Parts: sequence; structure tokens; C-alpha cells
Amino acid sequence: MKIMSLLTVFGRYREDIETELKSLILGQSLPLYRMMAYQMGWLDDQGEAAEVEVDKRIRPTLCALTCEALGGELKMALPAAAAVELVHNFSLIHNDIQDGTPERHNRPTVWWVWGPAQAINTGDGMHALARLVLFRLQQHDVSPDTTFRAVQLLDEASLNTCEGRFLDLEAQERIDMSVNAYLRMAGAKTGALVSCAMSLGALVTSAPISMVDAMGEAGLKLGIALQIRADLLELWGPSQTDAPPAHEVMNKKKLLPVVLALEKANLTQKRNMGEVYFKRVL
Repeated sequence: MKIMSLLTVFGRYREDIETELKSLILGQSLPLYRMMAYQMGWLDDQGEAAEVEVDKRIRPTLCALTCEALGGELKMALPAAAAVELVHNFSLIHNDIQDGTPERHNRPTVWWVWGPAQAINTGDGMHALARLVLFRLQQHDVSPDTTFRAVQLLDEASLNTCEGRFLDLEAQERIDMSVNAYLRMAGAKTGALVSCAMSLGALVTSAPISMVDAMGEAGLKLGIALQIRADLLELWGPSQTDAPPAHEVMNKKKLLPVVLALEKANLTQKRNMGEVYFKRVL
């Protein structure tokens, strides 16, 4: 059996995922939805059509792929795939505000264009839409009980993401973060939504709970790996978010190489690193 390349897999689901997402946002008259469409890469800041590659749609693709791999039809997974992507973008908007990031993917962030207050409102609106779209599952013969469980999984992942973000922000002013603590933070901040995507992909096929849990565990580990890769690229390669160079470093983020350095450092090295990280502004 020929194994499909990653590009082939992502290309296979992209159109269906985009169609599902656009059906929720485009066509609404309130400018709030224009801000959402800007975040998704479909419009520019003047409301004109644009095709900006802002996201590879990793999470919804994994949801769709998991569903089909377990014998389900793609249409069954699309509401869940859209929901996870909306929550992901909700978190990105809030993260950009918290970090003061002026640019993402070579264009201004939502808060930079419309201000923090409207950006928060935009993100919250996307989170609400994410929960509502899950009820479309019942249009594809997914039972009410399964739909309820899908909402629960999404809410749990959203909360875990916020917890991970809390740990990430808290660690900015500390130099005692262990590798285990880092993995906990990365698992919540990044792994939770990837885990949710794969769990939902299994759930809509009526797979046994053991399979849903196994897909969730695989997604969690994959999410941690994605975060570690992003950390490495932040220090030694092109940033995946196209944020300003070393933006995370200058925000005192405890990237995995930094955590390892602090954990392995001798007393003198720790003191020197502490003098750097305890500055108010690097």
C-alpha cells in the first residue's frame, strides 16, 4: 500500500474544511465576522477577498484523517474539525494580545488592526461558534449522546489550553522550570487541542471508548512534539508563526532548550542566566 505524503493528505481535506469554516463566518453582515475572516486568512483588513496562508489546518486535518482511518465518512468529521480550528484561532488571537505580538504570518495581528478589546471579542465569538458548530453533527446521524460528549471534549480541551497558557505565562518570570513541568505545560498549551481533534475524529465514528482514548493520547504526544519543534525553530530556524525574530525568547518564554540549559547548568551558570531573566525587559 502506497503511503500518502503529508502534502497530499493536507490537500485532500483542505477544500472541505475551508467550506465548512466559511459557512460559519462569511456572509454575516456584522463587522465582527470580518475580523474573524481576517484571522482565518480569507479577507484583508479592508474586508476585501484575500488568500493568505495563515495556517496549515493541522488540527482539523488530523480530525478528518482519524475519522476516515477508522471507517467513518469525511462529512461526519467536518463539524468537529471546524470546531477545533475555531478554538485554535480563538487561542491564537488571545495569545497575540497577551504577548504583544504585532505581526503573524507577515501581516498585522487582529489586535494590532482593531485594538485589544475588539480582538478579545473576536476570539470569544470564535469560541462560541466552535461550540455551536458541533451541533451540526446531528445532521450526519451522530447521536445526541455522542454530540454531547463532543461538546464536553472540546470544552475540556479549551480549558486545558487556558491552563497551559497560564503555566507558560507564569514561567516567564521564573528560572526553576523543570523538563517535566515544561512537558506538562506543552501538553496542555499545544497538545490538548491536537488530542481533542483526534479524539473527536474517532468519537464521531462510534469507535469504542478505548480507541477514542488511544487517539487522544496519540494527539497529545504529537502536540507536544509540535511545540518542541516550534521552540527549536524559534531559536535556530525560521519561525512557524512568522512573528518577529526571537519574539518568544525576548518575552522570556521558557523554550525547551532554555529549560534544559537551566536544569543542567551549574550554580555560576544559573546565576548568570538569572541575571538575564530577572530583568524587567530583556
